Amino acid sequence: MNDLTDLASKGGGHTSVGFWVVMAFIVLVGLPLTLWRLRRGGPGPAMNWIPRSMRGRANRRYREHGWQEPFDDNGDRNPDRSQL
Repeated sequence: MNDLTDLASKGGGHTSVGFWVVMAFIVLVGLPLTLWRLRRGGPGPAMNWIPRSMRGRANRRYREHGWQEPFDDNGDRNPDRSQL
C-alpha cells in the first residue's frame, strides 16, 4: 500500500505543472484570439428571415454594434451585405 501512496505523491507535482501550462496557453493564446474575433465592425452575425415589421429594429441593433445593416430602407435584404 505504501508503494501506491508514494507513486501518487510523486506524480502530483507534474500534474500541477501541466495545469499551469494549459492555463498559460489559454491566457496567452485563447484570450487574444477571442478578443480579436469579437472586434467591432464588419458584416456582423448572419441574419435569417425576420418579419418586415422587425427589420427596422434589427437595423438599429446592428448599427449600435458597428455592424453593416442587413436590410435597406425599404425593408429588403441589403444587396451589399449579400456579396460579403
